[in-house]
Order: sequence, then C-alpha cells, then structure tokens
Amino acid sequence: IKTLEEYNANVTIYDPWADPAIAKHEYGVELHNELPEQHYDAVILAVAHDEFKGLDIAHIINANSVVYDVKGLLSEEVIDG
Repeated sequence: IKTLEEYNANVTIYDPWADPAIAKHEYGVELHNELPEQHYDAVILAVAHDEFKGLDIAHIINANSVVYDVKGLLSEEVIDG
C-alpha cells in the first residue's frame, strides 16, 4: 500500500471483516467496511472473503482496468471480460 501511495496512487482498502480502528492503529491505514461507490483503475483481491465471490467487478472498474485476483476467487470470464 505504501509503495502504491509513493507513486501517487489513491488507495481504497475495503475489508468487510476487519476492524477499521485496529487497521489504523496497527498499520496506519484507513480501511472501509463498505465498498465506496466509485470506479477504480485497478482492483487487488488479496483475501477470499465470501463477500468478494459475489462482487460485480464490472460495475466498479473503469475501462481498461487491471484486476489482480491473488486468491483465484473470480472466474476467468469475470477477469478477462
């Protein structure tokens, strides 16, 4: 996250299970329990929460966005569009 921010990337951290106060205290990051309604140039899925299985990626990404699915949660049709 810090490296992305060093490149002036705007980073939104969404985790429906994590405690935002603990994330801020332990890691110094702002975390959202609800996904902000906006479009993203890149999405990194780093955990395999059930909530992400039903995530409609097409409605949150911009054209020509990058989706990096670390856990292999999404189907190829969703990622490769």
